[in-house]
Amino acid sequence: MRNSSWIAFILFLLSELLNVNLFYCIKTSRRYRLSVMTQYALIREAASQQSDAVAANKTMEKWYLNYHRGWWWGSGLMGYWAFLVLMSSIENLGGKFFPHASMKVKQRIGQLAPIRWFRRIVTIPALFNGKHTERNFIGGVIPTRFESLVIFIYFVFVVLGESVNIYYYDKFTWYTDKKTQIARYVGDRSAIITCFIVIPAFLFAGRNNFLLWLTGWKMSTFYAFHKWLARMAIFSAFVHTITMFEVMKWSHSISKVKMDEWWIWGAIAMTSGGVIFVQSFPYLRAKLYDAFLFCHIVLAAFWLVGMWIHVRDLTCGQYAYACAAVWVFDRFLRILRIASFGIRQAHLELISDEIVVMTVPGLAPLKKPTPGSFGYVHFLDSWFFFQSHPFSLIMDGDDVKFLIKGKNGITKRLINNMRSLPHGRCTQRILLEAFYGEYKNAYAYDQVLVIAGGNGVVGLYEYIKDISDKKCQGKSHTKYVKFYWVIRHWHSIDWLYPQLKKLQSFEFVQPIVYVTKYSDYKIGDRFVYNNGNDSSKESTLEAKRSEIAEDAKDSAIEKVLSHYKTATAETSEIMVDAQEFINRIMEDLPHVQFRSDRPNVGQLIHDDIQEAGPQDNVAVLSCAINQMCDDVRKTVAQEVSSSRSGRIDLVELLQVW
Repeated sequence: MRNSSWIAFILFLLSELLNVNLFYCIKTSRRYRLSVMTQYALIREAASQQSDAVAANKTMEKWYLNYHRGWWWGSGLMGYWAFLVLMSSIENLGGKFFPHASMKVKQRIGQLAPIRWFRRIVTIPALFNGKHTERNFIGGVIPTRFESLVIFIYFVFVVLGESVNIYYYDKFTWYTDKKTQIARYVGDRSAIITCFIVIPAFLFAGRNNFLLWLTGWKMSTFYAFHKWLARMAIFSAFVHTITMFEVMKWSHSISKVKMDEWWIWGAIAMTSGGVIFVQSFPYLRAKLYDAFLFCHIVLAAFWLVGMWIHVRDLTCGQYAYACAAVWVFDRFLRILRIASFGIRQAHLELISDEIVVMTVPGLAPLKKPTPGSFGYVHFLDSWFFFQSHPFSLIMDGDDVKFLIKGKNGITKRLINNMRSLPHGRCTQRILLEAFYGEYKNAYAYDQVLVIAGGNGVVGLYEYIKDISDKKCQGKSHTKYVKFYWVIRHWHSIDWLYPQLKKLQSFEFVQPIVYVTKYSDYKIGDRFVYNNGNDSSKESTLEAKRSEIAEDAKDSAIEKVLSHYKTATAETSEIMVDAQEFINRIMEDLPHVQFRSDRPNVGQLIHDDIQEAGPQDNVAVLSCAINQMCDDVRKTVAQEVSSSRSGRIDLVELLQVW
C-alpha cells in the first residue's frame, strides 16, 4: 500500500503539469463516493441488488479501485507526453539561448557509441524503405521512426491501461455473472482513458500550440501525433461503447436509458468519431481537402459537445472543458495574428509562367519573420476568401515575398488568372496569418550543407542570410556553406535571380545549381520576351526591360536582345543557341556553378562531410521534393554513425501532413 501511495502521488504531480486536476477526481471520502454513485446513471440501472453489507462494501471498493486505476493510467499517459516535452524542451531551449555551449555539449554526447547508434537507428531515419515525406499508395505520410516509436509506445500504454489489473469478484452485488462484471470494468476504464487521450489530441492540432516553441518539433510532427491520438481516442471510445452496450443488454437496461440525454449525446459523439475516422483517410483528405476541413471541424465540435453532455454528471466534465479551452484559445490567437497585420495590399507578379511572387510591403517593422518561416494567406478578392493556404516567404528589406506555385484549388486558379492579365501583374487584398515555423541555430555549426529543390529554396536562402548576419555580429563561426539548388528548367532561375546575385558577396557560400532538363535551354521572362511579330517583340522587350531594376540584369538582357532575331518562338519563352545562353548565364552569375542532370544527393552529402574536418559540426538543411528530402534523411542517418568527433544534424524544413 505504501508503494501504491507513492505511485499515486508521482502520477498526481505529472498530471498537474498539464493542468489535469486529478485531486478533484480522487477524493476518497465516503460521502463523495456515494455522491458519485448516486449520479452514475448506469449504477442506478444495475440489475440485482444484494443485502449483504460486507459484499456491498467490497463491491464498492472494487469498482472504485478500478475507477482509480483509470485515473492513474490516464495520468501516466499525460506524464508520458510531459517527459517527452521536457527532454525536447531542454535540448531545444538550450540551443536557442546558449547555442555554442549547447553545441559543445551535444558534440561530446554525440561521440558516445550508444548515442551514435541510437541516432542512426531511431531518431533520424524513416520508419522503413527510407520513405517519410514521400506519400504511400493511399496518399498518406508515414511518420519517422522516432515518431512511430513514440506513437507505438503510447498505444501500448493505452491498451495496457484498459486491460490489466481487472479481476473478477464472485460476490459482486451489482452483476452476478462474470462477463457483465468484466465488461463493466473495461467500459469504465476505457471511458476515463479516452478523456485523457482527447486533451493532447486537441492540443497537438493547433497552429498556436505552445509546445511548438518549447520542443522545436515541426508542425508536421505534432500533426502526426494528433492524427494517431485521435484514432486511438476513437478506438478507446469504441471499446467503451461496445462494453457498456453489452452490460446494459445483459442487465436488460437499454429500454430504460435509451431516451436519456447522456445516452443520446454519447451516441452522437461516437457517430461523429466514426465519421471522422473514415473521412480523414489520406486519399479523401487530399482529393477534397476543403470539404474535409469543414466537415472535420463540424464533426469535432459534435464529438466535443457529445462527450461533455455524456460525462458532465460523472465528474469528468473538466476534460471536455480543457479540450474546448485549448481549441478556442488557438482560434483566438489566429484572429489576433490576422488582426495584427490587418487587411494588406499585396502585389502579385507571374514569373516565367509558373510561379507567382506575392510581395507584401512594410511587414518587417510589424513583425520580423525568422528563417524558415511561413504564413497562411487569405485572398479576399476571391469567392474562396475563407480558405487559408501556407506559403514560404523571403525577406526583401521591409517587404515580405511569398513564392506561390500553382498546384490544385485556389493556387491553380490564381496562376490561371494571372496568365490572363496584362504583363502578368495585379494587386489583391489579403489577410495574413503569420508567422509560423521553428527557427534552428544553423549559424552555430562549422559547416552547413543546404539542399534545396524548386521553390523550397526560399526558406533555406533566409538561413544563409541569417548566417551572414550572425557572422557580421561575431556570433557565428561558420566556415563554409555549400548551397545546392535543383531546378527543372533554366527559366526557374528567374525566381531567385536577385538572391543568387547577392550570394556573390558571401565569400563563405558556394552556390551550385543543378538543371535537370539541361538540354531544354528555355529562357525565362527576365532574359527575353517574345510576343509574335518583330515590331511587337521590340516594344514589349524594351518595356519589360525598363521594368527590371537590377543593373547587372540589364546587361544580360541587352545580350539577349541582340540575339532575339535568330530565336525560335515557343509560347511565352524562346529557344536560343545552347552554348550562347549558358555563356551569358555564367557571365552574369560567375560565382555559381551550373551542373546538368539530377544530383546524387547521397553521394554529395557524403563527399562534403568527408571534406569537412573530423572535428567540425555539420548541419544539413533540406527543403525539396519529397523523394529528395527522404534521400537526404537516409544519408544523414548513415553518416551520424561515423566515428568523427564533430556532430551531424538534420534540419528538414519540408512540412507534409
